[in-house]
Amino acid sequence: MRKTFFILHKYAGLTLGLLLSLIGLTGSLLVFDHALDETLAPQTVAFNPSAQPASYAEIFAAAQAAVPGNPTPTRLMTQRQPGSPHVVRFPTPEGAPGPIEVAVSPTDAEVLAVRGWGTPEYTMTWLYRLHYTLLSGKNGKTVVGFMGLLLMVFCITGAVLWWPKKSKTSKGKWKRAFSISRSGNRFRFYFDVHKVFGIYFLPLLLMISFSGVTLVFPVQVEAVVGTLFKVEPRPALPGSGSDSGTPISADQAVAIAHAAFPGGELKRIYLPRDAGDSYGLSFRAAGEAWTNYGASVARVDQYSGELLMSQNVTEIALGNKILRWQFPLHNGDALGIVGRWLVLLAGFAPALLFGTGLYLWWQKRQLKRRTTAQAVRKSNRANGRTGASPSSSSVSSTSSTPAEV
Repeated sequence: MRKTFFILHKYAGLTLGLLLSLIGLTGSLLVFDHALDETLAPQTVAFNPSAQPASYAEIFAAAQAAVPGNPTPTRLMTQRQPGSPHVVRFPTPEGAPGPIEVAVSPTDAEVLAVRGWGTPEYTMTWLYRLHYTLLSGKNGKTVVGFMGLLLMVFCITGAVLWWPKKSKTSKGKWKRAFSISRSGNRFRFYFDVHKVFGIYFLPLLLMISFSGVTLVFPVQVEAVVGTLFKVEPRPALPGSGSDSGTPISADQAVAIAHAAFPGGELKRIYLPRDAGDSYGLSFRAAGEAWTNYGASVARVDQYSGELLMSQNVTEIALGNKILRWQFPLHNGDALGIVGRWLVLLAGFAPALLFGTGLYLWWQKRQLKRRTTAQAVRKSNRANGRTGASPSSSSVSSTSSTPAEV
């Protein structure tokens, strides 16, 4: 069994390790995506954060006027922290990789930037596309999901291979299993780096890979989680009771929904898609561990202002909580600033493990080639001393080829 795991671990790593490294490295950059975006696009934070806040209606109106054709906005992402802009999203134009996003000042409703999501000019969203879909749409997204499953296999097989074998000196082996040799042997050093960093990052890599698989294959993972924990059906999104009348403003909808989450922080506003739809609002409710993710939701009738539904993520079934936790676990938000840095470092681990694993494989291959060549030369010399014919020497050389490969 151990030999089977070794073969699986080695050849899967050699063939797919580079792709897994790319996904990991881009994921590391996305841990602080909004902070990096504001650094790359300083115009999005060029406003007076201490001025009187603008209304959401003013924000939506300013953003809509800045987009050619004045399309209807679909949602608003509130500022992540003081000094950040609100971001209003519009439908995806024909042939574009993603929707249009408009950064708007939360104070005077000034439009700060109009960018196409997923384009190279909108660098962090382009990296998000690369990380999540490999720039290949749904097919790329499926590949990334299977790479997450592969990472879980790497973690399991790597743990089995790392586990010290039983012996009379097992105590010393356990110490060596967690340490890096300083003997000066380069091969041993890289072997220890591969082994030790792999086991130290194992819990984080398992968490990241499982959460990533959940984001790509939510229905399948929900079915698996449902066999172990109680998972309640997702509530249907109610529409507005009437499709006529004067719609309430986004600010009114927010005020009504806020009553359902006292002490909560508004994260997103989803505008009604048509005359029969309702407002959708997501909140970070009091008691939620994460900071930048709103998993509690409310729906408000766009005409009467009636609160149609509310769901506090702290009060749902355990299975549903496990599923809701996966996104903030994947980017480290659920674990605070320390968690984000840990996830960032873990994103570099696949590249480190691939690099050290490739070095070990190459060195072993070179050693095997040298050993085979020496054996052939020794055999040729021996055949020469005993008067062997050239043809017999040629046969000996040919027979060594399979061992060399």
